[in-house]
Amino acid sequence: MKFRVYLYTAVRILFGAFLVLHSTYNVIIYSEFLKEIDTYFLKSTVFKYDLIEALAPLVPFEEFIIGMFLILGYYTKEVLISGSILFLFLSLFLLDANSTELSMIHLSFFILTLILWKKDNYNLKSVDYARHVDLII
Repeated sequence: MKFRVYLYTAVRILFGAFLVLHSTYNVIIYSEFLKEIDTYFLKSTVFKYDLIEALAPLVPFEEFIIGMFLILGYYTKEVLISGSILFLFLSLFLLDANSTELSMIHLSFFILTLILWKKDNYNLKSVDYARHVDLII
């Protein structure tokens, strides 16, 4: 049982750290990131909506927030739900834009968020768990 708690915590923190680093990198090269998004939207056939194109530049900031909340352990369940929605959408969008490698990477992130969400009972080393115990007592 202890091993699973520590494994869950390590995966949660490492995944959050990866998201923070990846989003920070995308913000540093933000102009190149925007050019890449434009090329994906040119290739896309299903997701050619103005609202989606207007919200796409916010993805690195969303990844940063999701990563920070995962590292800190705040609202883990809600963050994993929003992260799974984001990664599933990105996977479908990249698949539509004929970028199957990136689509598979984001699909694996989606699966990882689902696993972490489903195995939430091992989230004993987070602030959420400590806050929940204080409310019960």
